[in-house]
Amino acid sequence: MKPVDVTRPGVPAKDDPQVKVAMGVWDALTSDEQREVFQSLYRTVAAYGHTKDIDHLTRFAESVDRMVRLESTTDLRQRIRDQRNAVPEPADPADVEDLLRRLEG
Repeated sequence: MKPVDVTRPGVPAKDDPQVKVAMGVWDALTSDEQREVFQSLYRTVAAYGHTKDIDHLTRFAESVDRMVRLESTTDLRQRIRDQRNAVPEPADPADVEDLLRRLEG
């Protein structure tokens, strides 16, 4: 039995281009990053449940929208990952000595 896609007015369909872009962003996240997003989602839902303050949901929705736009239009996350895994080049000993002299003042 195929699941039925029930939506409310204004909610885009699963095959909407924006939804496809967002799912591409999700798929590119590591499992740790996906876990962090879900943890944030649940904490937001719990905060709303405790307070009934709609701002919790609104702020999270805006945050996710910004993340999707940033991730789908830049290579920022990949550049961060590349830097995280990069082996730093050794410092020039002359630069280190110069820095130490300036710090000693």
